[in-house]
Amino acid sequence: MSVAASSNHWLSDCLCELMASPHVSMPSLGGIHLGPGPVDVFTTRFNEYFVPDARGTLCGRPVDRDGLKAGLLALQKRWNPEAVKVMEEPGPHGFRLGHNMLATEVEWTPHGSTVPEVVTAEASIGEESGREQIRFLKMEGNSALFRV
Repeated sequence: MSVAASSNHWLSDCLCELMASPHVSMPSLGGIHLGPGPVDVFTTRFNEYFVPDARGTLCGRPVDRDGLKAGLLALQKRWNPEAVKVMEEPGPHGFRLGHNMLATEVEWTPHGSTVPEVVTAEASIGEESGREQIRFLKMEGNSALFRV
């Protein structure tokens, strides 16, 4: 995997960067185009990290690419980037589960809460357009975190 040289925590880095990325959603104005708007960093990074036909499971619920994005946006609402702790990850990419398979675990305490949340992630990684991207993402944790 070509990512090895750039990061010791590839999967957790991707997820933490994605969660910290601003999401901009423009309301529909009945077909009226207002010209370029603000840059949606979340969607830009999501498209960079996930293959076009990515899919996965969120707390055991199968989702397509749009479902992954919606679930991650829901998770982002409870994310507290100042309180994130990535569990120790042996190996160059995280917990190695097999060929092109990575896993990580992150813990954080949401704003306004004293109870920490823990989310585990397992990902199947493949090369697309000359860079490593996530093909399949399995995330487990408090299912309420992923509700849209």
